[in-house]
Amino acid sequence: MKTTNCLFALALTALCFSCKETPKDTGANIGSLYISDATPSPGETLNLAYSTDVNKEDFSAFYYYTVGSSAYPVDLDVTKTDSLYKASIVIPDSATALAFNFKLKKDFDSNNKNGYIIPLTTTSGDTIAGALASIGTYKLRLAPSYGVEVDKKEAFNLMKADLFAHEDLQEKWDGIFPRTFMSEEKAEAEKYITNRIAAYRSKSSLTEKEYRNLNSLYQINGNKEKIDSLQLVMVEKFPKGLIVQQQAWSEFYKEQDYSKKKELFNDFNQKFGNKSRIRNIMATRLASEAIQNGNKEEYTSIMAQVTDKAMLPNAYNSIAWNYAEKGENLEFAAEISKKSLDLVKASINDTKDKPVYNTVSQYKENMVSTYNMYADTYALIKFKQGDIDEAITYQKEAIGKGLDVELNERYIQFLTEGKKYDAILNEASKFIENGNANAKINKYYKEAFVQKNGSEDGFTEKLEALEKVGYDKLVAKTKEEMINKKAKNFTLKNTNGEVVELAALKGKTVILDFWATWCGPCKASFPGMQVAVDKYKDNENVVFLFVDTMESGDYDTRSKLAGDFVKNNNYSFEVIVDNPVEEGSRAYQVASNFEVTGIPTKVIIGPDGNIKFVSVGYSGNSDKLVKELSLKIDLLNS
Repeated sequence: MKTTNCLFALALTALCFSCKETPKDTGANIGSLYISDATPSPGETLNLAYSTDVNKEDFSAFYYYTVGSSAYPVDLDVTKTDSLYKASIVIPDSATALAFNFKLKKDFDSNNKNGYIIPLTTTSGDTIAGALASIGTYKLRLAPSYGVEVDKKEAFNLMKADLFAHEDLQEKWDGIFPRTFMSEEKAEAEKYITNRIAAYRSKSSLTEKEYRNLNSLYQINGNKEKIDSLQLVMVEKFPKGLIVQQQAWSEFYKEQDYSKKKELFNDFNQKFGNKSRIRNIMATRLASEAIQNGNKEEYTSIMAQVTDKAMLPNAYNSIAWNYAEKGENLEFAAEISKKSLDLVKASINDTKDKPVYNTVSQYKENMVSTYNMYADTYALIKFKQGDIDEAITYQKEAIGKGLDVELNERYIQFLTEGKKYDAILNEASKFIENGNANAKINKYYKEAFVQKNGSEDGFTEKLEALEKVGYDKLVAKTKEEMINKKAKNFTLKNTNGEVVELAALKGKTVILDFWATWCGPCKASFPGMQVAVDKYKDNENVVFLFVDTMESGDYDTRSKLAGDFVKNNNYSFEVIVDNPVEEGSRAYQVASNFEVTGIPTKVIIGPDGNIKFVSVGYSGNSDKLVKELSLKIDLLNS
């Protein structure tokens, strides 16, 4: 018989289990998921059944198993019987908890925002030491991506209770828990960190990992003197350790003279060997400089020394794309671009280099996306070499599902150059009616229409009909994406020192654009955002606020950085400056409140004060950005 212990009971409200004896052969229902054992253990085979009417082509599933503070994703191999998707897994012996994720069409089933998260137990029924700390970490780091609503304090308390109950685990968590502790309960955390430092100091000798943990603890409590002295000790005790390698990388990175840089690389090779990731990064950087100096042979020689083959495709493509855009060294560009394609294609069916943070299917999907991106490079090179048919062949691969307007435009451009008018009429019409076209694609489409029909008669009506289909699809898609989540109030200063409070804007549609001056995609999106700002500048019910966040420095520094950037680029943006959760923290108040983990992120708040839309990233197309943003604003104001 398995029984739950008191520590397990701490997590019951979040995990939907009851604190009572559960026979080993008795399963449990958690939302739409049935598991064959309510309190599973490592090494056990667990049978799953998930109930949904969603078709198999619209369904995918995977799970994470946690080991300490790390989480490893694994695909679920499901079979469908009626409305049940079934799978079996063998729980890894090292696992401490499980978290299942089921994607239905475009969205994850969040189980009423609780998720499908299960702690593992020993064969005697006790919750495994560290299981709840694992769950707390998973919730803070990963769960929000799958629609789970996370109470940060509750997740922290899971970590704290578990690690205080099992002091022998604390060292394994020194890389993550003390910093989280400090952000939640500073006074108590300072005492805890002092005790952890004393525990390391009491040891007769420390490993390099233990020294790094100690260094991290000193960083958290801001003891610069101790950090500096510890760095010297680590360099002396571990002359081939990570700290020394990082120092060598810093020296290499700062060096401007190519010959000296080459000497530093060779020194690194002799001291640390050729397997280090830092060494391989050095090699790709050095090779890039060699080719910039026009030394093809040296570039080829250095690239041949890269032992991490996963680095090669991106390194090749970066150089090839640079030449493709300039129309220079096209023969050499085609050679290395094709190498990048061949390497990526090989990796799609060979997952031995899969990173631990991807499932096999996620890795393959990422590799296909990467292949498409690099095929775009090769196609452009072939186009500039005059090989139109080859350019068309590879650009057709590059467009994938046709979601990237820029890639679509190049495909139609190549078809136009090759006078493939039937293909243009077919392909361009698909892009237009799916909302993935722009003015240039429309122009190429018109040219093909005239070539096939002898005149423009009927073209305007045809284009309007296609665009109407595209608009209707976009409206339907946008309505599906609409949410209704309470927005937390905030009060921040803008770059003029004026106070801006969100609550005072209730009744208006508010667009929050989270950005930073160091963020390339953020800045790339700003010309499009300026168009949107100009479009609604006379509408008093629409307010744009550009939230500068994740920016280094004190308030005055951050405010000046953001203000100067906007002013120097002639943007008419109102910028408000986010504040760290506390001094020195890497977490920022408003970004944290709105669960912003990456930028650019746009949050649109409706007149009722609730969050209606959240979008992350920038597609690279200003027209598409303005069109999608305008539709969301207009829907909320209609």
